[in-house]
Amino acid sequence: MRSGALRIALIYFAFCLAWIVISDQMLHVYQHVLSTSLYELLNSGRRFVFVSVTTYLVYRLVKNHEQKLEENENLARMASNEVNRLGTIITKVNNIVIITDRNNYITWVNKAFERYTGYTFDEVAGYAPATFFAGAETDLQVLKTVLKSKSAHESFATELNCHNKHGVKFWVYGEYTPLFSDHNEFTGYIAVYNDITRLKQKEEETFLQNEKLKEVAWLSSHELRRPLANIIGLSNLMKETTFMSEKELIVESLNQSAGELDKIVHTINLAVGDELEPVKKETEIG
Repeated sequence: MRSGALRIALIYFAFCLAWIVISDQMLHVYQHVLSTSLYELLNSGRRFVFVSVTTYLVYRLVKNHEQKLEENENLARMASNEVNRLGTIITKVNNIVIITDRNNYITWVNKAFERYTGYTFDEVAGYAPATFFAGAETDLQVLKTVLKSKSAHESFATELNCHNKHGVKFWVYGEYTPLFSDHNEFTGYIAVYNDITRLKQKEEETFLQNEKLKEVAWLSSHELRRPLANIIGLSNLMKETTFMSEKELIVESLNQSAGELDKIVHTINLAVGDELEPVKKETEIG
């Protein structure tokens, strides 16, 4: 029996019992002061009053119960519609979404997850996310930090190096939010991942370019200094000597130093050109 029906039955029973006791007691008290005809009239009338009042009472109780049921059904329908709407949004977003239970086992993934990883929900349900995504290049220290934060039921974010079903590496930025029931009991996590593979590739390219430019800077500051110093020294020596034979030797040395300097400059230009060419192409495309 539903709690609402039981409540109505108890209220009805209590009212009937109270009416019978009170009306009998009242008639007993005034029986000696009332005429026989009036007593019979009141005794018969109370039955009519009882039926009328109890009928109205039952009507109001049932009516109120139906209104509450209707309100609850409307609230449940609205909540269900909202859940369906949010579910549709989460399913269609391009970000990867994973929901795990309190034991860190996957209970739900969206379509973007299947597109990015190549795994279907049936393949990953009931497993920990790291079972599929951790690879040879995955930072184990980052995974330990993730598990530690999850154990503490904290909200956090981190970058992860993952691998899909076919072994292809990709980077994600994950935001983790703990889930709690209405009674504040921990129920699991919802994690939303944004693909940052292109950004990480650009970071790696920039790092390599900077390393190459450091080499160029070293060439500029060290390798250029030697032939340049020779040229300056030979030029000063040229001013001081008066012998043509010595000048010819100095000119020959100057040519050698100039040729060496030209090779170094050419090497630097090639190195700088190789590093700046990708940037130039991206600028032209943009």
